[in-house]
Amino acid sequence: MISVVHAVKLTVKNADPPVLVVAVEDLDRILSGLTPTLEPAQIAHIYGAARDARTWAA
Repeated sequence: MISVVHAVKLTVKNADPPVLVVAVEDLDRILSGLTPTLEPAQIAHIYGAARDARTWAA
């Protein structure tokens, strides 16, 4: 999970894997319906994307 706080604007383009952007007031309802675990390969992919500076470039 990546939490963006006090952002004026958030744009997600061509995310691979696709990402889910949720408003804070819907977070509990949305997350409670999702599968709570990821496969190790999925975790590694997310970790790699989060550590890549190009992920956060404008």
